[in-house]
Parts: sequence; structure tokens; C-alpha cells
Amino acid sequence: TTTLIGLLKTARLLRLVRVARKLDRYSEYGAAVLMLLMCIFALIAHWLACIWYAIGNVERPYLTDKIGWLDSLGQQIGKRYNDSDSSSGPSIKDKYVTALYFTFSSLTSVGFGNVSPNTNSEKIFSICVMLIG
Repeated sequence: TTTLIGLLKTARLLRLVRVARKLDRYSEYGAAVLMLLMCIFALIAHWLACIWYAIGNVERPYLTDKIGWLDSLGQQIGKRYNDSDSSSGPSIKDKYVTALYFTFSSLTSVGFGNVSPNTNSEKIFSICVMLIG
């Protein structure tokens, strides 16, 4: 009976060898899988950056203290908003790059804090982004 048990253990080892061969076959595509995962991560970060911008843009006219992230960005880069001029404030490129930077740093749980949520809506969205990350 002990030799029969030993043979069963050997059969399990042979199965492990087969699994290892299959894993080795798929490891050839490791760089492609990594690139695909990075592209998916970037796409999700882009979508979240668009939502982050939309939250700031929708809330901005209704804030009395102007504490949203868009107003903070305008102050930091010296392009403040003027309520009588709709073209004032940071450029679209500045807003998008900052929003994308925020979502990447939140998804990776780095969160440097130089772009931070200030309103309740921004904070709730930030919590959701961190949970996704």
C-alpha cells in the first residue's frame, strides 16, 4: 500500500510538470499581457479624469467660496477664473493633465496631495477612485 501511495504522489508531480509547461507557454506573451494591462489602466484613468473634471466644472459656478480643485489649479498656475469672462482660467490642456495626474496618483495610492479634493463631491469621488485602485 505504501508503494501505491508513492505512485499516486508521482502522478501528482507529473501533473505539476504539465501545468508548469502550460505556464511557460503563456509566459512568452508576458510583455504583451503587461502592455495590455497598462493600456487598460490608462483607459480607466482617462475615464476617471474626465469624471473628475466634470465634477469640478459642474460644481464651480455654484460654490460661494470657490474652493474646488479647478479654482485651486487656477490660483497655482496664475490663471484665475473671472466670472464675467467664460474663457478665463486654466487651459483645457492644463485641466486634463492635472485631472489625469490626480487619477493616476489616486489609483496607485500615492496621492501626493498637491491636487486635492476640497468639496464633498470631490472627496466622495476620491474615495471611490481609491477603492477602485
